[in-house]
Amino acid sequence: MLTPNINTDIPAYGVDDLTEQSWQWLHAVGQLAAQELAAMPKGTLALLEAQDRVYWVALIHDEYYLATATIFDGEINIEHGALLRDLYGFSIEELNFMREGLTDWLTAQTTLKIAEPRQLQRWSELPVHSVSDDFHS
Repeated sequence: MLTPNINTDIPAYGVDDLTEQSWQWLHAVGQLAAQELAAMPKGTLALLEAQDRVYWVALIHDEYYLATATIFDGEINIEHGALLRDLYGFSIEELNFMREGLTDWLTAQTTLKIAEPRQLQRWSELPVHSVSDDFHS
């Protein structure tokens, strides 16, 4: 069985150069985290307790994409999860904070496993999103 590739396309963030650079770095580290998660058993989540966030890989069109959801009151909000590539509207500081969390996770690799991995497969298609629709309307 072929192992799906990690999608390495990084959509433009559509803001100033410094924010774009932070976005690019977040995705570079995210791709490393996605590689690690893809090698783990299905249903494995990267647990970033300090950020109240989890990450996992979602398989869309034979490629893995990094997805994330927040943790609130000890519950993982998978139903409100999003692909990393679709997280728009964050400041440079927030993007750097997420990147630092993923960087720390790559060292510690704290994980948890959910009982039903199909819950993590929230997308069968890539969401259609236009930055200009959000910021210029």
